[in-house]
Amino acid sequence: MPSAIPPTFLQQLRLLIRANHILHQNNLVDAFGHISIRHPMDRKQYLIAAYDPGAPALVKSREDFIAYFVSDSGPVDPDAPQGYSERFIHGELYKKFADANCVIHSHSEAVIPFTTGRHSIRPVFHMAGFLGAQGCPVFKADEIYARVPALERDMLVKNPALGAALAAKFHGACPVVLQCKHGFTTFGKSVEEALYRAIYTQTNCKLLAQALANENLDWERVPFLTEGEAKACKVMNEKCQDKSFRLWLREVQVNPLYVTEEGEPEKGEVVGMKM
Repeated sequence: MPSAIPPTFLQQLRLLIRANHILHQNNLVDAFGHISIRHPMDRKQYLIAAYDPGAPALVKSREDFIAYFVSDSGPVDPDAPQGYSERFIHGELYKKFADANCVIHSHSEAVIPFTTGRHSIRPVFHMAGFLGAQGCPVFKADEIYARVPALERDMLVKNPALGAALAAKFHGACPVVLQCKHGFTTFGKSVEEALYRAIYTQTNCKLLAQALANENLDWERVPFLTEGEAKACKVMNEKCQDKSFRLWLREVQVNPLYVTEEGEPEKGEVVGMKM
């Protein structure tokens, strides 16, 4: 990347660095898991951290990221350092959804148990209305392995075919796909929206586990959001995500573990519920 970059690019780079930190602060990633953005100057590319430093908590500058082509997730710079093997998750989602500008992949320990059962997660509180009343689709790599026996069965989405199969599970009613025995993936029109969806997907799973315990594990007795409630709450979620982001940003700014050499992102527009 050039030493001097346009203001629009710099703002998105700053957001990307701090978003990596926010995901770690909220236990959505550890050494593994990743977030990317569509390149703000070239929509045919996306940016994601390199394998070194890799761990989201440790990224701090533009040198920590690699640019890839959306078309095949090949590096723009043929001499780029080693990258994430699962970058195909990101490339295939950008290819499928024109309005996707940020993609997040997490191995959240609160979410994984809900990827393995007969029931998918559904929203149990208003902050997760974006999940939709019908719940999240589940991607099962086992089904792809059965069709393509030559694939390594390590549960990683590390080629275009697996990435495209995962992307195909997404639909308009829910921007989150669970990955059986693995984690989940989500995206957003902005970094702020993708972060909101990732963090509140995890929170919803924590609350759902408690609700199920209260109801003796009887899914039929859990009062999930209705179709009307989920639809209205989704609108509210989209209007309030800027408020959540400002808090999450400040939390990582005051934590000495998280360092940025590119400056802080601008505050952004205040949206909220206008009454």
